[in-house]
Formats: sequence, C-alpha cells, structure tokens
Amino acid sequence: MFAHIFQLARFTTTGAAAALTHYSIVMLLFKRNIALQYANLIAFLLAYWVSYFGHRIFTFKAQHIAHRQTLPKFTLVAGLGFLFNESFLLLSNLYFSAPVSTLVCVAIVLTSIVTFLLNRFFAFQH
Repeated sequence: MFAHIFQLARFTTTGAAAALTHYSIVMLLFKRNIALQYANLIAFLLAYWVSYFGHRIFTFKAQHIAHRQTLPKFTLVAGLGFLFNESFLLLSNLYFSAPVSTLVCVAIVLTSIVTFLLNRFFAFQH
C-alpha cells in the first residue's frame, strides 16, 4: 500500500518537472507568436525526455529493463497522451474563452492522470 503511495508521489514529482517544462515552453513560444498547436508540439517533444528518464529512473525504478523494451511502450503512451492533450487544448481554446495558460494547465493535469495509469501498468510494468 505504502509502496503505491510513494510511487504516486514520485510520479507527481517527475510529472511536475515535465509539466513545468511543457508549460514554460508552450507559453514562451506562444508569446513569441508561434501558433498554439506548434508551440504545444515543441514543448511536448522536450518534456517527453524529462518525463521518460524521470519515470524510468525515479518513478518506476526500471533501469534494469532495457530501453528497447520501455522506450517504444513509453513513446506509445506519450503519443496517445499528446493526442489527448493537443485535442483537448485546441478544442477547448476554440469553444471556451478561458486564458490559454489555464487551458494548458488543465490539459496537462488531465493528460497526467491517463498517462500515469498507462505507464504504471504498461510501459514500465515489472
């Protein structure tokens, strides 16, 4: 029980680092007049590596599992997460008059919930 709680705390820490990377880059690029969809894609690609190595080493302690086993699964999970994130972000930006910064935060939080479960039970499964 406590192991799962600690794992969730480690996931949250790693996820926060990746989310902060993602958010900062999206907002920086968006403020530099780069279209939201492209800013979000670039931010995702950079935050992907923060997330992968953070989860591999810190969250799931899966260094003993070969990259050739974890990386393709993680990439699939991250790709699905990105599709969800991008769809939610662009649709919510189209239909709601909330600030982009708020929409980015909501998209990141919702995506994090889904990707935790997929990473836990699929990508870094022992």
